[in-house]
Amino acid sequence: MNNFLYSLFGFQRSHNKLRLLLVVLIHILGWCLFFLIPFLFYPVRFVDNHFWLRESIGKLFPVGLFYLNYYFLLPKFFEKRKYLLYFSLVFVAILIVVAQDIALRNGSFNRRSHFKGIAFGLPFEKPSRNKFFVYNSDSAANIILSSDSSISSLPPLPFGERTIFNIPAGILFMSFNRVASLCALMVLLSGIIRLGFSFMKNQNEKKLLENANLNAEVNFLKSQINPHFLFNTLNGIYSLAHNRSAQTETAILKLSDLMRYVLYESGTDKVELTKDIQYLTNYIDLQRLRLSSKVTIHYEVRGDLKGYIAPLLLITFIENAFKHGISYTHSSFIQIAIAVFEETLTLFVENPVVENDSFAGRVGLKNVTRRLELLYPGKHFLNIVNNGRLHVVNLKLNLK
Repeated sequence: MNNFLYSLFGFQRSHNKLRLLLVVLIHILGWCLFFLIPFLFYPVRFVDNHFWLRESIGKLFPVGLFYLNYYFLLPKFFEKRKYLLYFSLVFVAILIVVAQDIALRNGSFNRRSHFKGIAFGLPFEKPSRNKFFVYNSDSAANIILSSDSSISSLPPLPFGERTIFNIPAGILFMSFNRVASLCALMVLLSGIIRLGFSFMKNQNEKKLLENANLNAEVNFLKSQINPHFLFNTLNGIYSLAHNRSAQTETAILKLSDLMRYVLYESGTDKVELTKDIQYLTNYIDLQRLRLSSKVTIHYEVRGDLKGYIAPLLLITFIENAFKHGISYTHSSFIQIAIAVFEETLTLFVENPVVENDSFAGRVGLKNVTRRLELLYPGKHFLNIVNNGRLHVVNLKLNLK
């Protein structure tokens, strides 16, 4: 739909012949309606062929001014802030259109000698029996002006015999005002359409660019998460292998499942919530394999897991708990609770502060905070409290 509108308003060249023909037909129909509708409300119905020929030729120049302003003057001068040159050219173009209209009507005026006589205040000469116009009265009958209709009693026009360029002054001034007003309307109409649609197009392109930048930033942040996660997990497997644990093989399989999710299933904007929760479960199970009995892990998932979520969004908070909340000499605990009700996800993570936040940990939390701002603006609440003894994360996320 946008491509068709761009073609219709001249912002995009169409290579589709059918679409191009449709655009041309819409333009022609629009101009026909614009110029013909006023005559439907006139009390006079003109039936003279010369009148319609003169009007058709005379209207081509204001239409040409519309397209000249729309396709050339506005983009070449006005939009480049060359205002003085733009308005000068518009003024010259309007004078040219007015001049041609006066010349056209002067030729027609001379041919209609009986109307010329009225303009100069001369006695009325009866026109030929050819009908020139029909007056639509309020009654059902039409009054037809012909040689049988006498209007010789009409008073002479007030401007008498005064002429300019051999044209009655009154007719010249009326023609100038009418054509100049029409030209000004064409310039104003083309300017409103061009500048208005150009503004809308620029806003749309700006929005597309912002979305592209947002996606690029999100992908960059996600790429930073993956190496961090892989580094910590490989450290855990190394510890198992170093201790010759029988669980090393299971840990490698778990890691394989995790990496499959990261590489092949998390590349989209949203993933099924069940898959992301399963990813967290596998990660926690993998961590359990390398931890001693001194570490108590309480992990709970409740609620309806339907819906979608941005991938790898929750793992940072859980990974941070295992990174900084585990003591290898004293008893420690990690509590993780996930609840989903009415499309609102709540994540609660609590762990003792055993190790001070490292630079990597701060970067991870900063990245996930930025992702929340980009992906869920106004749809999330994040509260992180660290009092030196406990590190607590409360996250509420609207999944709608």
